[in-house]
Amino acid sequence: MAAFRTVLAAFALMLLAALPVQAQGSSRPTVALQGMDVVSYFRDGGPVQGQPALAQDFDGARYLFASAENRAAFVADPDRYLPQFGGLCTTGLSVGIIGQGRPDLWRVIDGRLFLFSAPGHERAMGREAEVTARASHIWANNRPALPR
Repeated sequence: MAAFRTVLAAFALMLLAALPVQAQGSSRPTVALQGMDVVSYFRDGGPVQGQPALAQDFDGARYLFASAENRAAFVADPDRYLPQFGGLCTTGLSVGIIGQGRPDLWRVIDGRLFLFSAPGHERAMGREAEVTARASHIWANNRPALPR
């Protein structure tokens, strides 16, 4: 009986030791834009919630789409739809402040998606050429580590 308990205990320890490795290997990418369909920002009516069944992983993130058509458009040209500056707040970045943009505070300007971190920040985009030029300069020269 003691031998059986020893074997059982050894087996349990081996099983427990294997669990963290399995958990790490099965981790999924973070859902981008809180699950909003990134292509829908460019469509009439604005952004809509994506569906987990229509997911596409890209560059370490999982994007959800509201339709197969939107998913196919993204797969064909992801750079066309991705938020500028890795999803950071455009206005904040233009003055050197790093803050994650919110998917509900956005503007599409010249075919590019810009996110903002606080209500009112998108109003600065009335000076969009100046703001995007400063943000682009900071992004190109000092690309910050993106928060995840």
